Amino acid sequence: MAGWAGILPAVLSPGARGGFRANARDAPLERMKRHILSLLTAGLAASSAMSAPNPGTGAATNAAASVRRTPPRPRRLEEAEELETHQVESEDVMVEAAARARVEGRPSALLFSASFYGTLAAARCFGRNGIAVTVADPGRLGPASWSRFVGRRVQCPPESQPEAFMDWLLDFGRQEPFQHVLYPTSDELAWLVSVHAAELKRYFHLYDPGVAAVYGLLNKRKLFEAGQEVGLKLPRTWFPESEEDLEAISREARFPVLIKPTTQILYSTHRKGLPVAEPSQLVEEYRAFARDGYAPMLVKFDPAVARPMVQEFHPEAAQGIYSLSGFVDETGELFEVRGAMKVLQRPRRLGVGVCFESAPVRDDLAEGLQRLCKRLGYHGVFEVEFIQTKDDFLLIDFNPRYYGQMGFDIARGLPLPLLAYHAAVGDQLSLQREVEHARAWKGRGEVFCNRIALEMLLNLQRLSGALPVEEARQWRRWLGQNREVAVDPLIDADDLMPTAVELAQILYGSARHPRAFVRMMVLNR
Repeated sequence: MAGWAGILPAVLSPGARGGFRANARDAPLERMKRHILSLLTAGLAASSAMSAPNPGTGAATNAAASVRRTPPRPRRLEEAEELETHQVESEDVMVEAAARARVEGRPSALLFSASFYGTLAAARCFGRNGIAVTVADPGRLGPASWSRFVGRRVQCPPESQPEAFMDWLLDFGRQEPFQHVLYPTSDELAWLVSVHAAELKRYFHLYDPGVAAVYGLLNKRKLFEAGQEVGLKLPRTWFPESEEDLEAISREARFPVLIKPTTQILYSTHRKGLPVAEPSQLVEEYRAFARDGYAPMLVKFDPAVARPMVQEFHPEAAQGIYSLSGFVDETGELFEVRGAMKVLQRPRRLGVGVCFESAPVRDDLAEGLQRLCKRLGYHGVFEVEFIQTKDDFLLIDFNPRYYGQMGFDIARGLPLPLLAYHAAVGDQLSLQREVEHARAWKGRGEVFCNRIALEMLLNLQRLSGALPVEEARQWRRWLGQNREVAVDPLIDADDLMPTAVELAQILYGSARHPRAFVRMMVLNR
């Protein structure tokens, strides 16, 4: 508790920078914030006693002891901000003066998106295996930046400003040629790296399959076409080009339907989709949805991206998302996967996964993914989602990058960041060795649980009435039954500071955007 005890009072105190200022009008919101704080603190106190699952595999497990710890992080946000002012500046790059020394002969891992759980999972995996980690992010308080396994932090432009970001990345590479392995942590970065791979290969170690493969997976129209070609099943989907097409869809489709963006790359709102209940609403809702735009760089690359797609809605998606995640090499033959079932997400209809359970790998789906990767020429880390209906498994998403619950698969004996790293530097022996260890792994029925999100969801939605009392009790029982095999994306007894930073971010975000917080976390919308 000592790690978070300094941060939370600093955020909540009325005089703290960015803290909450109470008045009579805001009293209900203040009570809600205090309730959130008590729930999270109690949940984390109980969770910190849990032993973290062993993320190492093979000989790499013993490397954790050799990783040098970074200096202790400051406990208060004010101290964190003060620390940032003592950084060394080199043109556009801000670098901490005390960076972790690299293991001799090994390039560092360069990670982006510090607020992303996949980045934190990768940083911990690399650090525990003796690989130095640099995290680049526009902000200063992303949880991954504060992991003890991160030896260096740099500030960069946001990926949503692709021209400025690429200028920075190329300049960073020129200053430190071939000192980093670069692997994508987001859709934007996956696309940008593939588009600019020829330039980036002059300065970074990459494992890039090319823009045709990456965009063919991240563009849902191209994914739909390629998936059908290799025999995978997908939801019934339309790609309208006119209002006449929309009128035809209104007559053909089974409602409700979802209006979805063609891709999430450089998408202005990053909305997952919009449900449309009635045929008469489709044209108007489609017009409104299409106003959400993309960055000019992507539109220039693919003008058709601006047109959303329409897909039949499957209510099973709220609790029946089956995923396969893993790694495939450039031959297509070195292929290792793990199966999981997403059992809880927020918001419940279209949201981010909170809880997953281990699931058997379906050979038919795994073989279909192998065919898809060979068809498009993809190699690298992936996470693929299917809606499980009563009759079929329908492909809906393919993420050719690190992903949010990647720590779950690392804990299940599949160290995906290490596989991508060894492949990028051309270390085939180490890659083969790690895959062999992964294939020999035996599970214990592990589950994935974002304990912070679950605590908030159960308590706040129970108070609002959005979650029935009995269902909340069922989730409490589920958590109790799986406590010994639960993997948390944040809470780690060996690396507690990211949890403290995440709590501070949640509290700050709820103060800054209270309506959005209430809509998602309290009302389940």
